[in-house]
Amino acid sequence: MDMDLKGNLKNGDLDAGGLDGMDLNDTNPIGASAGRYAAFRRLLSRFDHRPGPPQTAERPATAPVRAMLLGLLSSRRRAHTRRLWARWLEPVMLRDPVLLSVADPLPGCIRVIDTAGWWPALSRRMDDLPATVQTRLENRLTDGALDRVLASPEMVDWAEILRDRSLAVLDALRPDPGALALFLEEANTHRMRAASTLAIPGGVAALRPLDGTDMDTLAAALRLSDGWRTLGGRAPDMEIDELLACVRGAMVNGSVPPEAMALFAVAGLYTRRDPLLGAALRALLPLPLVDAAAAWLTAHTEETEGGVIEMSPFGGGPARGGDRGLGDLFEAARRSENVPSGVMGAAGGLGGR
Repeated sequence: MDMDLKGNLKNGDLDAGGLDGMDLNDTNPIGASAGRYAAFRRLLSRFDHRPGPPQTAERPATAPVRAMLLGLLSSRRRAHTRRLWARWLEPVMLRDPVLLSVADPLPGCIRVIDTAGWWPALSRRMDDLPATVQTRLENRLTDGALDRVLASPEMVDWAEILRDRSLAVLDALRPDPGALALFLEEANTHRMRAASTLAIPGGVAALRPLDGTDMDTLAAALRLSDGWRTLGGRAPDMEIDELLACVRGAMVNGSVPPEAMALFAVAGLYTRRDPLLGAALRALLPLPLVDAAAAWLTAHTEETEGGVIEMSPFGGGPARGGDRGLGDLFEAARRSENVPSGVMGAAGGLGGR
């Protein structure tokens, strides 16, 4: 795995994995618990940087305290392997609970609750690999805090193996309708169990089951996730002008494949839920996925006389569509001569590997 991806996996913003103790409204997957553990991290850092012999045997008085701190920092979530695997999806993963109650399939949408279904169903089909990774993780936790271990070169390599095995499992399921149906049933069972502990608008009954289209989106995201390593952040966390600049820059310099950029752009669009942003993204990145997401948003949007955009299927408060200069941004995107001509003619949606 190249060094760029290692750097990206070390970025705290790309930390992902479990639902344990995580607020779906929080853009940081560690959420509020990070603040509670900050003092422990600082204290552990002081132990790690104390002058003198580093061997534990030569510091018998401090060893138990350090071990206790490591245990506290590493026990926040036990699904460490899932957390390592889900880092691939973090740049496009959506945490807005309102999106869980949308009855229609959202093109290219991956929600954090979906990983609570995908990972158990996938891991059961990976033989001993998840257990091996979990054992290696737990062994390493005696030497450092969880976040530090997950960012280590060994775990970055294991993450690559988990991704490759996931894609192999998904590829094997496609030609077998019976196996595919069983896989989706297992994924939805685990996902529903996790959702029952969350505050979902409309309750768990409003949660649309995962289907084959969702599985294709997962496969595409895993396959294309290498392309996000140079973008330096999560699409849902970007402001509108930052997202548009990111898309434009990636298309101009060719640093990210168009299909990967489409998934990234759509994640930002679902977060902002602004039809004018959709129009600007379609002008910059005219691919089937972006067209479908923007068209869905436009079809489910009504603009009042006061310029307030109402999106009743999403619930929640209305979004302001005319107060961010998006009209000018759209015109600039439409008139842009920097978008490579190859992007304009790119075809194909989201498929498997």
